[in-house]
Amino acid sequence: MIEELLTLIEKNKSQLTKIDDDLYHKIKDRIEELEEKKGVDEKVEDEIRTLKRLRRRIFELRTGKIINAAWAEVCGQEVGLNKENLTQAERAFFRTLVDVISEFSRSIFEGKREKVERVLVRIKKDAEILGVDGKRYKLRKEDVATLPAENAEVLIKSGVAEKIEVKE
Repeated sequence: MIEELLTLIEKNKSQLTKIDDDLYHKIKDRIEELEEKKGVDEKVEDEIRTLKRLRRRIFELRTGKIINAAWAEVCGQEVGLNKENLTQAERAFFRTLVDVISEFSRSIFEGKREKVERVLVRIKKDAEILGVDGKRYKLRKEDVATLPAENAEVLIKSGVAEKIEVKE
């Protein structure tokens, strides 16, 4: 596994290469497997440290390129990133970055400060949504959250949330 990761780092220096969606999970699983063998073999400690360093390096290289590509896309420059080589999670991260940077840019250059009406809700079922305000909400059963009204309405109608009335 270490040889594969070293090769991947070398390839990632110039361009993002295609990786399995579950690469980070595979590394984590291997580290956990080795953790159970600790003390039996001194080489195990070295392998664990090496895997952790390589995982971090791959993450840093890929994340940096994704951040730069999102910035380039918002600025109308050549992205220089083959989006086909992104994992599903990285694609979502890229889109979120583009949305957040775009919204920030609009707020600066257009000076618009739209007040988003918000609603207090209790979550009845786990859900993950992208709010109309550009924020990602990871909602868990029994959470109490203040959400943009448009998102809250959809969740209430679908039975995922219920509105909490606040008496003033």
